[in-house]
Amino acid sequence: MTKKVHDDNLITSKQYIHNFILNNILFVRNKKLILNDLNVELSSNHFVLMTGQNGSGKSTFLKVLSGLLKPDNFSITYQQKASEAAQSKSKFWFSQKFFLRKHFCYLHQTPYLFSGTVYDNVAYGLMHKKLAKDEIAHKVNEALKVVALDHLSKRNSYALSGGEKQRVAIARSWVIKPAFMLLDEPFANMDKHSRHSTYDTINQLKEDNIGIVLTSHDPHCGELAFNRHLHLYQGKMNENPI
Repeated sequence: MTKKVHDDNLITSKQYIHNFILNNILFVRNKKLILNDLNVELSSNHFVLMTGQNGSGKSTFLKVLSGLLKPDNFSITYQQKASEAAQSKSKFWFSQKFFLRKHFCYLHQTPYLFSGTVYDNVAYGLMHKKLAKDEIAHKVNEALKVVALDHLSKRNSYALSGGEKQRVAIARSWVIKPAFMLLDEPFANMDKHSRHSTYDTINQLKEDNIGIVLTSHDPHCGELAFNRHLHLYQGKMNENPI
């Protein structure tokens, strides 16, 4: 079972709650309507299970949300704290995509890791922020403890199991503190042991006020602490009871 971090020197405060109102999401591919004028509210204290048939547009939705795919129409309103007024973001995709990439981090079901050690992979995003080496080391060690992989920090990424690679990818995203992590079929290539370890890791993220949207066909993912269930069908999003 993944160990949770209780060291007061590691997690001293939780992130603010981020609130997003996403309106009129329209996505058409090859004249086929994939996302049909969707309206979704997301908060970073949400842990969302997203379901739908293969080809229903789940991955497309996550990639639009993370700024990786340009929709045909889209608008977003953002509020960081309840005491602040909501702010409508630019209607131009060029500006929207950078805002989305800052707040939403997409993880593919087969995560891509760079050549090098586990430590190098988790440190990658931090190095681009030009932080001091000791600060990077502290944050990387913190992230690896969250996913219970601190004992593998010097291992080459190519020597990891599928479950370990997924957890490294989660740590690499967690360390830059996004508002949301978007997990696209994260258990697709895992054995039973790896799945259960990753369940614990993902449940830990919820405690840090990092919102999660997770797509899955895994019938056993009831071990995850979802508080919302969205279902995508024929381009429309419906909210189902948990």
